[in-house]
Amino acid sequence: MESDGAAGQIPGSNAALLSLVDRILRLTQHDQVTLALTSMDREQLQYRATEASQTLFLCNHTDRAEAQRPAEASIPSLCGLAVECINVVERAELSTVLARLVTAGCEVLAALLLPLADGQACSFDWVRETLEDLSDQIDFLALEVYCGLGRLESKVLESDELPVVLDPIEDDFGAYWGSIEHRQALQELSAWLMCVLFRALGYSSVTAGGLMEFVNHDLLCLCSLLRGLFAVRSDDSSLPHDTGEIQGVALLALCGLTAPDLAFHRSDGSEGDIHEQNRALNFYLEVLGAAMVETGVLESAVDAALVRSGGFAKEGAATGFKFFQFLSSLLAPVAAPTREVPHSPLLKLRAHVHRIADKLGRLLEAVLAQGFDSNISLRELLASCACLAAALVSQSGLAEGCSDDHFTLSCRLLVTTCCDAPNLGCAEVGDRAATLAALGALACNVGDLDYVSPRFSEYISLLPADDIARARMRLTRHDRYGLVLTPAGDNLLALFGTAPVPAPKVVPAEPPPAKPGLRDIVQNAPKDLRCALDQKLLCDPVVSPGGLVFERSTLARWLQKSGTCPVTGEALRLEDCSRSPDLRKKAGTGTFGFPQLEVFKTRAKRLRRVIAPFLCRDVWMKL
Repeated sequence: MESDGAAGQIPGSNAALLSLVDRILRLTQHDQVTLALTSMDREQLQYRATEASQTLFLCNHTDRAEAQRPAEASIPSLCGLAVECINVVERAELSTVLARLVTAGCEVLAALLLPLADGQACSFDWVRETLEDLSDQIDFLALEVYCGLGRLESKVLESDELPVVLDPIEDDFGAYWGSIEHRQALQELSAWLMCVLFRALGYSSVTAGGLMEFVNHDLLCLCSLLRGLFAVRSDDSSLPHDTGEIQGVALLALCGLTAPDLAFHRSDGSEGDIHEQNRALNFYLEVLGAAMVETGVLESAVDAALVRSGGFAKEGAATGFKFFQFLSSLLAPVAAPTREVPHSPLLKLRAHVHRIADKLGRLLEAVLAQGFDSNISLRELLASCACLAAALVSQSGLAEGCSDDHFTLSCRLLVTTCCDAPNLGCAEVGDRAATLAALGALACNVGDLDYVSPRFSEYISLLPADDIARARMRLTRHDRYGLVLTPAGDNLLALFGTAPVPAPKVVPAEPPPAKPGLRDIVQNAPKDLRCALDQKLLCDPVVSPGGLVFERSTLARWLQKSGTCPVTGEALRLEDCSRSPDLRKKAGTGTFGFPQLEVFKTRAKRLRRVIAPFLCRDVWMKL
């Protein structure tokens, strides 16, 4: 069993605290501590540790003492020891051993706060007084962790990107491995520091606003601490036994950082007109996006969300749902070329999201597997995914539907599943119109509008004129309440009776290198189901005027470079190549013995089976 303070012992017990105090004594004798601290400071640390050890030993007099919380008599000496350990941050730079010493002080406080986290009624006067006295030091400690992790991340990344193996004689291996060890020590310190904060507040009371107050509204500092927390493994015995739960609470708090009220925390109530408020909110979101890019918290947060969805399916799906809303709120200003703000820090965040599209696809699968308890939840997820899909299209520079990353494939599956549900799973016509607008935006942005447009036209024909007008308004408004559309959205607007609006000409960016996808997994496909250009399995086939069959995304990349047919050499445009639903269906039947494709089909059927009951309920919450 994992534990606070010592592996294999009950969290917060006398035995675990005795082992922790013994570790502090050994750390005070390390060379780094001897060189960094004065003899008086080290003696004070050792005195406090000895006092705490003796007090714990005297309190450990019952047969079941190991299973009990520390006695009230030992709390003052333990608090004094924690204060001395954490105060080290004011006296010396946090080297690896000093960081572990400060971490041990946070572990002591976390152990004393454990009953509060478990919902037990206990007297914590000494602990509360200690936390109040340490408030300034803990803020300063968070800043030191941020600065240290920033330096170490760049140093380790530079070493990782070296193209050759270092010479052990000429090059310094010790500095490289020392940086990794130091980074690990600071990440563990981040985890324990956040553990102290969360247990003091109570897990159910942790909010984005509370975390911002803890770091004095410094987003860089907060994102760095969260990165350190998400980067550690939840099954590491040197971390809190409930690290997984702490990470889940932190993920939800991270998703709340886009709340508009956080942009006006120093406001006196006179924020100005709506334009001034929007400018302040947009500036705050840009700062948040820049902090996420600088600290690298995005990818580690997605990794933590994936781990949580595997261990706690329902809670992980709820976290993933919030995470998609969080990302779409950040990327909405730069999701489509018509909305891009030149030189916005959010453009860098969009590039980071593009690099982790496959991980986002796996997270979306985990969310879909749990279904939805209301039509509103489904509609919000559709809108969030539409925004993210538009952002991926804008970042890649390819046309809609030309990407084969995991997120795009999962979105296509979601579109197909919703379209197959009777009446989109909505009992109320008004709900159906709003859901249809969000679903249409997603289908448009992932390039599947051509396949579902007949069904869409059927649904739209059954809607009252007022509902159609409301759906059009949602698709055409450009504030944060509107749906994000790529330039191909004119075709969707035409279905709702809106005349197409010419989209501004956008120069496509250089396409990124192709990533392994489903087409790379399936080998030896039949000749009539292979792309004429790369000879891989067809997933989204198009037929040229000359009768040649290509994979749409592969042909789009080729035409961006040459503009001619790769086989005949004649001039060719992607618009001249018609899609082939029959060939696409034939390639997806799996009757020609592809076990990998059968696995993908089985997963798709499972998602449809799980989602269908929720889409077909008779009672839904109203918009």
